[in-house]
Amino acid sequence: MSAIRGDRARREVSDSTTLGGGSVGTGPRPTEARIAVSIVRLPHSASTDTILDLIPHGVAVLDQHGTVTTANDRWRWARGDGDPVVADVGTPLLAHLRTGDPPSPVAEHIADGLGRLLDGRGSSFQVQYQVTGGDEPRWFLVAAEHLPDGGVVITRTDTTVHHGVNEVLAELAFHDDLTGLPNRGLLQDRVRMALIRAQRLGLRPLILFTDLVGFKAVNDRHGHEAGDLVLIETARRLSAAVREGDTCGRWGGDEFVLVVELGDAAAARRVIDRVTEAMAEPFTLADGSTVDVGLSIGAVVANGNERVEALIALADQAMYQAKRDGEGPVIVERRP
Repeated sequence: MSAIRGDRARREVSDSTTLGGGSVGTGPRPTEARIAVSIVRLPHSASTDTILDLIPHGVAVLDQHGTVTTANDRWRWARGDGDPVVADVGTPLLAHLRTGDPPSPVAEHIADGLGRLLDGRGSSFQVQYQVTGGDEPRWFLVAAEHLPDGGVVITRTDTTVHHGVNEVLAELAFHDDLTGLPNRGLLQDRVRMALIRAQRLGLRPLILFTDLVGFKAVNDRHGHEAGDLVLIETARRLSAAVREGDTCGRWGGDEFVLVVELGDAAAARRVIDRVTEAMAEPFTLADGSTVDVGLSIGAVVANGNERVEALIALADQAMYQAKRDGEGPVIVERRP
C-alpha cells in the first residue's frame, strides 16, 4: 500500500496564510499551474479537454464543494501510481484526503489548504511530498489555485529527478547551521500549521519562547566555541523534552521556540516542567569544566484564531517579563 510523507517536504503558500512544515512566505506559481488556470478559464469544449490532455502534468478541477469535476489523462493515469492524493472524477477530494488508510498528515495538510482556497481564504499554495510503496520512493509537487467561480485547479508534477538537489537547498534554507533545528522561517510555518489544525481539531497550540540564562557569561569566560557547544546541547535537550511531532527551533542567538499541540490548556504546565527539567543538569565543556545555564520562558496557550506574528510576539513579550521578574515562567492563556 502506498503512503505519502512530507517530513522533509517543501511547502509554500502564496498568500498571507501559509501551509505546511517546510518553506515559508510566498512562492511563485509553477508554469504548468499558470497554463492550466488559463485553459480552465476558457469556455468548456472538446478542444479545451484536448489541450488539457497535452499538458505534461496531471491537472484536475474542483467545483465549489471540492468535488473533482474535470481531470486530464495524466491525472487519471496517476491513479496507477498508487498516489493517495489523486482521486477519480466525481470524488469529493477533501474527504478522500482525510480518510486515507493509513492516515497521512501530508494529505490532511493538502486538504486543509484546499479547504482554505475553497472558502476564499487564500489564492494558491504548493506542497511537495513523497510517495512510498513502489520500487523506489517518488516525489511530486501539487500546486493549487483558486478560480474566479469559487472552484480550484490543481496540477501534479513528478519532481523525483530534481528532488535530491531541492532537498539539500531546502535543508540549508530552513534549518539552523549550528544546531540543525528549524530556523525562524520554518518555525513561523510550523506555528501556522498548528493554528490550522487547532481550528479544525479543537487543539490548543502552545508556543514557548525561551532565552538562555547565563549564556553570555559562558561566552565571555570560556569563548564562543564553548558557547556553541552549549547551544548544540540545548537544542538536543529541548528537542528530547517534546514529542516527535512537536517542533523545537532556534529563533536566533540564544533564543529557542517550541511549538507543541495540546489537547487542553492544563497540559501546558507539564510541558514547561519537562523543558525546565531538561535544562537542570550542568553543561560539560570541552575542557571538562561545567556551567549552569537556565531558561527564561514565556508561554502562550493559543486558541487557534490568532495571527502567527502576533502570537509569537506575545510569547516573546511573556519571555521578557519572565526574564525581568526572575520568578519563573510567564504563561498567557488565550480565551477559546
